[in-house]
Amino acid sequence: MPKNTFLNLPDAKKEYIIEKSIDLFIKYKYEDINIRLIVKELGISIGSFYQYFDDKDDLYLYLFVKVEKKVLDMEKKKKGTLLSNDSYIPIEEVLTEREIKFDNTWYDIPIDVMRKFYFGSYADELFGSAFDEFLSYFDQGKLNPNLDVDFIYFIYTTIMFNILIYFRNNNITDIEKKLRIKKSFYGTILLKGILNSSEEIPELNITY
Repeated sequence: MPKNTFLNLPDAKKEYIIEKSIDLFIKYKYEDINIRLIVKELGISIGSFYQYFDDKDDLYLYLFVKVEKKVLDMEKKKKGTLLSNDSYIPIEEVLTEREIKFDNTWYDIPIDVMRKFYFGSYADELFGSAFDEFLSYFDQGKLNPNLDVDFIYFIYTTIMFNILIYFRNNNITDIEKKLRIKKSFYGTILLKGILNSSEEIPELNITY
């Protein structure tokens, strides 16, 4: 996560770094980007960079969460839920063309970076509202009482990493096929296992 030194920057300078960094990750392949290239493109010193972020992965994941949070916040605002897929909000209504191009880089980044996201604080930053919804299910008596909410949330988020690895290993690139696989797993396996048998299985909002 970004350090306080970065968060405390004037808004204009912070936004400049964000926008230039987004352009950087769109322009170059992830593997070709190093700290020297980053500081050159951003017009800052190497020392300043390390006062703002731990490394390149830290910068990228901060940007990824920032962009994706715009989408999830809009879904939460319009639908009141992140988990239910009762309607679809086109990404073009939420993100700019540049943000969409950056968002699409996610599927080509190294596996180790994806692992950092799903098994670290970045996922909590993005999916915190999903945890709140699982907690609400628990409070309403909808969840299997033998399961812990923290465990359910951990499985919900980290299984996304394993699904992405499956897609890569099997060269599955078709978006519709990916969505069918993910919805089938979450709907027929995960939710049936965590919800009380009397509960209706909702259609989850799966995008990652």
